[in-house]
Amino acid sequence: MKFAIAKNNITPGNPVFLAGFGGRDRKCEGVLDDIFVKVALIESMGQLVVITLDALGGDGSFVMGIKEALLEVFGLKAEQVLINFSHTHCSVYLTGEAHERRRGGYSLGQEKWPEKEDDIDYAEDIRYFRFIRDTIISLVRQCSENLVEGTLLLSKGVSNAGVSRRLLTNEGMMLKPNFQAETDQDLFVLQLLDAQNKRKGLLFSYGCHPTCIGTNKISAEFVGQACTELEASFPDNIAIYLQGCGADIKPLKTVIGDRFKSCTVEEMREAGVELAEDVKRTISKCEAMPLTGSIQTVELEVRLFTEPWGLNEMLAIAEDETKTEYKRRAARRTVDAIKEGRVRQVLPFTITVWGLGDRFRMIALEGEIPSEYAIHIKRLFSTMNVMVLGYSNGVPTYIPTRQILIEGGYEAEAFVLHGYRGPFVPENEWIIIGAVIEAEKRFQTLQYGENSVIKS
Repeated sequence: MKFAIAKNNITPGNPVFLAGFGGRDRKCEGVLDDIFVKVALIESMGQLVVITLDALGGDGSFVMGIKEALLEVFGLKAEQVLINFSHTHCSVYLTGEAHERRRGGYSLGQEKWPEKEDDIDYAEDIRYFRFIRDTIISLVRQCSENLVEGTLLLSKGVSNAGVSRRLLTNEGMMLKPNFQAETDQDLFVLQLLDAQNKRKGLLFSYGCHPTCIGTNKISAEFVGQACTELEASFPDNIAIYLQGCGADIKPLKTVIGDRFKSCTVEEMREAGVELAEDVKRTISKCEAMPLTGSIQTVELEVRLFTEPWGLNEMLAIAEDETKTEYKRRAARRTVDAIKEGRVRQVLPFTITVWGLGDRFRMIALEGEIPSEYAIHIKRLFSTMNVMVLGYSNGVPTYIPTRQILIEGGYEAEAFVLHGYRGPFVPENEWIIIGAVIEAEKRFQTLQYGENSVIKS
């Protein structure tokens, strides 16, 4: 096996409008800490490229723009490339040059939230996309030219860094701490060791919203702080955070009594240090399993469906003064889309499964994925180590489970914010789970180093 790992600072040089919180009303006011793009290239009878970005997310325009560039320059196929977004709420949401793949509703160059899609100028977004694209190409080339023989070790620990933010009460679903909810607390750590058994990099995955602070300054948040702490503890290492299924999980550090608070910068950094300590504990205390064999990939694209709402239902939200102005404004944009016949009704959804030997799977799901998906998938494959990632290869919207749709709450209603005609249907959960099962069946038929792409 060979590997290489690299990173680069992508902090914008000028003030930008940060995504993440609908209450923001102006561009950012400085930099709390830098944001990065990181790349890990792993080669074992095939190549995999992991790309992580300290960003809220990215749309199809961004993701496909990056993957098309990597195909053109390096011959890397889409299924060989994983793009994972940390989902820090103190960064930007990324788009690319292809307007037909764009989510819309936001630009890092805006001065305020737009009333209409036509109000948005994406020129600054496109410039930033080109900078990131060229940076990623440079990092992949750097990795390709500096591959070293080594070993990949997998360890699985636990962390209580996050807590469910969904509490069902007599008044309905509340955004409050719920310590009784079952959540995915798995903490996976992948160590990259060279031929002299020296650690050169590590990748760690845990599912949690990076929302400790509400500052209007750029920050990689507590997960970025965890990386900084790990790199300080392990010199000559690059630490890469992979966002898991954290759509309904908030940092434990934000809990105060029966509610959530906005942390101080010091508390955010403490949360990062604590997560880093969990990673170090996993390395020192948990079994490290060498991952051997050939790399194999299966990528599936399925379609997720929405309820057939009409104009009246969306107008009701747009005119409901009990809703936030951010939500009402988004509903008004969707009303325009309905009238113009361009409203989103179906979501193309990508599932990427990577295997290394027969004991490990990395399952990457597009969108904001609740913890329940990770729990369900891991139970299906209880005989192997399964790392389930959300926020991968695009973050179009929340992907609620059947139970979330029954209970309601923010995650069930977020479709309004992202231009869909109605709520997602509960059957989508089984479409996703069924696709993951189909992917594993495909693995049983693949030859060494073979890949498979399936579109429904």
